[in-house]
Amino acid sequence: MSGCNDERMAFIARIWLEPGLDKPWRGHIRYVQGDQETYFHDLEGMVTFLESISGISVPVRPSTGKDEQKLEG
Repeated sequence: MSGCNDERMAFIARIWLEPGLDKPWRGHIRYVQGDQETYFHDLEGMVTFLESISGISVPVRPSTGKDEQKLEG
């Protein structure tokens, strides 16, 4: 279902880290209004899924370094 005309779209995503891997992000995402879902092995896989369902490009922050962003708190 590409380019869906619904005003609102909802997704449920579970994302986790698997340290020690080249690409440690893993996850599962499901489109709530449909039956589409997928597992992904990097965040690019999640972005690809979101774009394929919504028909809209997801803005992604360019990567400039692994430790560039630290959580404040």
